[in-house]
Amino acid sequence: MPSPATPPGPEAFSGPPAPPGPEPAVDASFAVVLDRPRYAVVAKSGNLPCHPSGRYRANTLERLLRDEAGFDGVHFVSRLDRETSGCVLVARDAEAAGAFGRAMMARRFRKTYLCIVRGAWREPAGEDGWTDVLGWIRPAGDAIVHKYRVFERAASEAEWRAGDPATAARTRFRPAPWSLLGADDAPEGWTLLECEPVTGRTHQIRATLRGLGLEVAGDKLYGPDRAIYGRMCEGRMTDADRAALVLPRQALHAWKLAFRDPFAGEEVEAVAPPTLPLPPAGGGGSLGG
Repeated sequence: MPSPATPPGPEAFSGPPAPPGPEPAVDASFAVVLDRPRYAVVAKSGNLPCHPSGRYRANTLERLLRDEAGFDGVHFVSRLDRETSGCVLVARDAEAAGAFGRAMMARRFRKTYLCIVRGAWREPAGEDGWTDVLGWIRPAGDAIVHKYRVFERAASEAEWRAGDPATAARTRFRPAPWSLLGADDAPEGWTLLECEPVTGRTHQIRATLRGLGLEVAGDKLYGPDRAIYGRMCEGRMTDADRAALVLPRQALHAWKLAFRDPFAGEEVEAVAPPTLPLPPAGGGGSLGG
């Protein structure tokens, strides 16, 4: 089995086909969970891009907010991948976007995610129940998908602090109860995790978990074989791909977003009720198998 931090060598992939062409269908459901004069927090579905990109031009959260929710301005302060559901912070004007952007850069936000991973969580926890995972996230370099990242774990906090600050990644994890998803019992072979990215690197949670030897259920890029992502973009996923993924979309949900309102000066927390699909019992094969 390859090292979890080393991506397998899948087939060549040239990238998603360029528009024009029929735009893929999306799940256009969203809800405004926090509404303020200068900003809003919106909970989006797990099959909806935030803004135009690649094959998606009209089927986006940005258009829905303008056309269906009556937003005059849509400035995404935080973004989520198309298949990640949950909280997105949207500023209604450029000045508000700037204020939130500065707060984001200063790490004055607390983001909490839920994700379902294949296998058991065996990392030792601190007295507060959280596992603090330190390391670096970098482009893979030879990856067939340019945005693929690899995680290298630090041996100690001292080593981490002495390393490259531009790629430093810190994420906190702890097991979460399945009752959050309405399940009475834990599906055998799966773990529900609460995740808090302290830093803000591309694909931080998914790449870190991959580096720890775990994979997010339904993850086409960091899951069993990243060539699945290429076939998905080219519209040629196979039944074997879908069976390996188990779930139709990646099981990652932006659950909570907490920050200080730069205009009212109050502490705010927005919550997007979890919408993750439950996997069947049995974790299936191991990572990279």
